Amino acid sequence: MKRIAALAALVWIALSGHVTAQTYPTRNITLVNPYAAGGPADLLARTVAEGMAAALGQPVVVENRVGAGTALAAAYVAHAQPDGYTLFIGGSPSHIIAPALSKGAKFDGIKDFVFIAMVGNVPNVLVVPAQRPYKTVQELIAAAKAANGAMNFASVGQGSLPQLLGLKFQQVGGFKLVHVPYGGAAPASTDLLAGRIDLGFLNLPPLLPHIQAGTLRALAVANEVRSEALPQLATMGELGFADFDLSTWYGISAPAGTPRPVVEKLAAVIAQVMKAPETKDKLTKAGVEMFHKGPEEYAAYVQQDAKRMLPLIDAAGLREN
Repeated sequence: MKRIAALAALVWIALSGHVTAQTYPTRNITLVNPYAAGGPADLLARTVAEGMAAALGQPVVVENRVGAGTALAAAYVAHAQPDGYTLFIGGSPSHIIAPALSKGAKFDGIKDFVFIAMVGNVPNVLVVPAQRPYKTVQELIAAAKAANGAMNFASVGQGSLPQLLGLKFQQVGGFKLVHVPYGGAAPASTDLLAGRIDLGFLNLPPLLPHIQAGTLRALAVANEVRSEALPQLATMGELGFADFDLSTWYGISAPAGTPRPVVEKLAAVIAQVMKAPETKDKLTKAGVEMFHKGPEEYAAYVQQDAKRMLPLIDAAGLREN
């Protein structure tokens, strides 16, 4: 009898999953963005959400939950109902590394999520206000040394790639900077434009129009290859700085336990959105590079990225003991 009951339970689970996939979604889906509005994650989230809504026949609402270096939003999604109606757009290192930075983190950045699709890659660009006198990386390093710790740099939160890049820049340049964290690249850009911030390795999309207008000066790109949007801009590697190929990827995930048929349906819809010519055109013009991966590839990439990022976190002394 126990065996029959167990088999019946397995059949019920399989059938319920099938029904879920067939009927899902029946109401609004919320895509939680841990970054401020106006940044690259927001652009990606809203672009993908628009395409998903059209394909699924239900609204996909982007909700910005900024705070605690993306941990606030990540914890919210990790503990949400695993029904496919609460999704998360995260970037590297974001919620993957955030638990390593704080003993009080209320989630596991890998175990508490199921990874649906990677959707974009964004180069981080070294920028300074246009009114500053330095026009090369070497001139910036000389100015930072002369300032003797009085200059500052922007990031998008504790443990973010912009912070790690800023720390690495200080190490190789032999100078000190004051770290100023922001809730996203957009507000950081605002203070850079106003001259309140001296420099930053920040996501390209919110910087691109200001670079093109001449109100921000780009000195180099922290990427393995040159950016398609700024092909004339040299990489840090080309300028003689090793191991600065750290771009920011973004992907969409859901709470662990979300039914596999729902995950597969979402993955298929996102793949369809990313293949659309209008999506590529919109993102490329904004400085976002297409970087699509399905569930298995995305999950494997996250594992690899965690192994790469944790040593950087430790080297920077950011992990809580």
